[in-house]
Amino acid sequence: MDVDALLKELNPGGAYELRRDGYWAVWPDLDVRAMAELMRAREVRLSTMTGTPGADGSLRVIYHWDVGAHLLNLETTAIEGRLPTISDILPAADWIEREIRDYYATEFVGRETTEPLMLRETDAPGLFSRTSDVGHQTDPAVTARTTIAAKDGGSR
Repeated sequence: MDVDALLKELNPGGAYELRRDGYWAVWPDLDVRAMAELMRAREVRLSTMTGTPGADGSLRVIYHWDVGAHLLNLETTAIEGRLPTISDILPAADWIEREIRDYYATEFVGRETTEPLMLRETDAPGLFSRTSDVGHQTDPAVTARTTIAAKDGGSR
């Protein structure tokens, strides 16, 4: 499948780039439901989704797609902690949306229910957004790298 043509169909005129680790597009206002419908129609496989805090405190969500021999990464922003669900279009997104909800308290709008995946029923969502500085989210990958570097005696 032609990834360039797929990207142009999804967002005509939208900027993207080919990197060593695949195609990347950062589209903060991406219509994720239209994206999911197009990918399903083109038989593109959802590999996973990644949630990660942005520098401004927003949550970036990256949809990773397997497009034949290429990896396609589409990044968008959760507006006020909310994104439309795609789990009704692509059932593979169900567990991933639940995990992102557990870690970052993101609401996936349109889901009938969002049972915890990683937390207990009694735990409040937002495990990684709970810090002593209210309003700041800590990226667990950065925290892990810092901890490892401190143990190694250097920085990474």
